[in-house]
Amino acid sequence: MHERMRFDDEAATWDDDASHEERQVAVARAIEEAVTLGPRMRALDVGAGTGRLSILLSDRVGSVVVTDPSAGMVQVAQERIEAAGLSDRLRAVQVDLTTEPLGGAYDVVWSSMALHHVQDLDGLLRSLAGLLVNGGWLAIADLDEDPDGAFHAEKVDFDGHHGFDRQRLAEQLADAGFAEASFVDASTILKGDREFGLFLCTATKGA
Repeated sequence: MHERMRFDDEAATWDDDASHEERQVAVARAIEEAVTLGPRMRALDVGAGTGRLSILLSDRVGSVVVTDPSAGMVQVAQERIEAAGLSDRLRAVQVDLTTEPLGGAYDVVWSSMALHHVQDLDGLLRSLAGLLVNGGWLAIADLDEDPDGAFHAEKVDFDGHHGFDRQRLAEQLADAGFAEASFVDASTILKGDREFGLFLCTATKGA
């Protein structure tokens, strides 16, 4: 709840941080290189924040449902979508996919820097598997494992994951019904005097 309120408060100025834009551009590029996207594909963005990643990828797919648990982020995302002239193909929805249902079937699900905020990761992965068509793509960008919690050190109420061990995440994906998990280095994030690795993991929904 504290996390959601913080994102509500920060939503209006989130895109003012140039590093956020650089990160989303890098993730979009990595997804384009790793996943075969097409103009008839239905995409789902999980923990989308202001929707910037989906706007960057919007010309590569047919439609995107942009989701986030934060009402503030969803409001800003819808404003960004409308300003970009994309409201005929993109829409923003406030939903927490770990606990709330979402209709529809999707060909690709993508997410950037959201999963480390999700406590019930196994539950979310199962939910996403249920929303994907057989053979559909999952593309997750997030932090490599940060055992000492340095990335979120200044967030005293942070209760998520301090990055992810790639092998362990691949096992969790397999348990949730995904196959062929693959990892590439997508970017790095500089905080203070440290660089933190950002990976892109792709997998497909098993039959």
